[in-house]
Formats: sequence, C-alpha cells, structure tokens
Amino acid sequence: MAQQTVKKIGKRPVNKRPGNLEALRDTWIIMKPFVHFSIKALRVLAHALIFIVKNIPKPDDHKPVAKKNDKIIKI
Repeated sequence: MAQQTVKKIGKRPVNKRPGNLEALRDTWIIMKPFVHFSIKALRVLAHALIFIVKNIPKPDDHKPVAKKNDKIIKI
C-alpha cells in the first residue's frame, strides 16, 4: 500500500539554504548584463575624454602674428 503524505495548511516545506557557490552564480547571472553595459559606457566616456583632451589647443599654437610695419610713408 502506498504511503500517504499529509499536507497541513499554513505549513511550508523546509527549504535548504543555497551554498556560497550557488549564490555567487545566481548573482553573476543577474548582474552580468549590467556589468557589460557599464564597461561599454565607461569605454565610450574614456574615448570622448581622450578626444576632447587631444583637441584642446596647445599654448604654443597661439603665438601672436607679428604685423610687418615695413611700410614707408613718404611725406
């Protein structure tokens, strides 16, 4: 004869606690898309900052152009 299991209302089955490896694996599965997105976003920001810094004019480039006042005015 088969055994009968009696389920009582309001009683929940005892769940075993997940181990550290299972918890880490679950966390990584959830966080993986966010990590990849943040790495790509930081890469875009870094390239933008490098572009901005490279295009800042250097102080040597803005030397005043000396006007040649070699004109002789005869009166």
